Amino acid sequence: MRLRTHLVRMRDKDVWRCAREEIPEHRAVLVELDADGESGWGEASAFMTAVYNSETDTVVKRLNELDLEGLDPRQPEQTWYRLAHQLDDCPFALAALDVAAHDLAARLAGVPLFEHLGLPVPEGLPSSYSIGLDTVDVMVDKLNRTPGWGLYKVKLAKADDLHVLRALREHTDAPFWVDGNACWQPEALFEVLDELPGLGVIALEQPFAVTEIEGQLAARDRSPVPIFADESVTTPEQVRPAAGRFDGINVKVLKAGGLTPALAMLRECRELGVASMLGCLPESSAGASAAAHIAWLADHVDLDTVALLDIDTGTGARLDDTGRIRLAGGAGTGFVPDWTSPAHEGSGA
Repeated sequence: MRLRTHLVRMRDKDVWRCAREEIPEHRAVLVELDADGESGWGEASAFMTAVYNSETDTVVKRLNELDLEGLDPRQPEQTWYRLAHQLDDCPFALAALDVAAHDLAARLAGVPLFEHLGLPVPEGLPSSYSIGLDTVDVMVDKLNRTPGWGLYKVKLAKADDLHVLRALREHTDAPFWVDGNACWQPEALFEVLDELPGLGVIALEQPFAVTEIEGQLAARDRSPVPIFADESVTTPEQVRPAAGRFDGINVKVLKAGGLTPALAMLRECRELGVASMLGCLPESSAGASAAAHIAWLADHVDLDTVALLDIDTGTGARLDDTGRIRLAGGAGTGFVPDWTSPAHEGSGA
């Protein structure tokens, strides 16, 4: 196998905001693995770089240091297990490599990725749509631009910002999934917990910082809606301990370190009776298309990054007007890079 890297820059239709940060532009590394005339594609987003060691120059350097000699392009799991320890401090690089390896293996076999993984077709499964943090009027406008979706994921800066939910509720009957991005205070949430079901909230995601274990336990004991982990659970070994603190886990391929560990996490959630969401980071079609192929294993899906993008790196899986997955077709993930896209302007290989 031969590895190439391509630097890319994407932009959303609206500036991506949550309680933690604002990102006007998304930078990433596209990873290309080729063998026997086929290429597989993965993506490493430069997201929360201080936490995940995911700066693009770091990702490129670490990937280029790898020795791929002797690796079988038809055995992606073996590639992951051989190289994972070399990238354990750089999970997004490992994830991009693993996704590219799975994509390549499926393309060499001439089948879609879900089939290569032995999974049912995810075509038609529904995704949520994220309403990023902004003024109330802008958040209402975002919802009204995407009518008919079955679930809206709402970013709130504070737990008691229920006026935002009330304003959105005037425009939809769909349920809300509320995301605190690890920035809320327990006392503020406790004051409004009982009001959430009446506003159509069906889940809370990562309300508190990872270190706020006592507050999380108290919230789970008192909450009338399930609480899902995001930042608190990123790798397979964290799933079982988290089952005592959370009702569900948002599994993200990049944070997990690839499809190989993400699949293990989703399967363990089922085994433990813990609910799961398959989520995404700010990614292009390269990353989202791979995640879409494993969506059948999750109880909830949040792969709306492709619906939020204004500039993409290529074509792949899409969400229709009601948020349902539409695969690109063909072998592997179906992702095809578009070298004429502005995302590739000034990129290096």
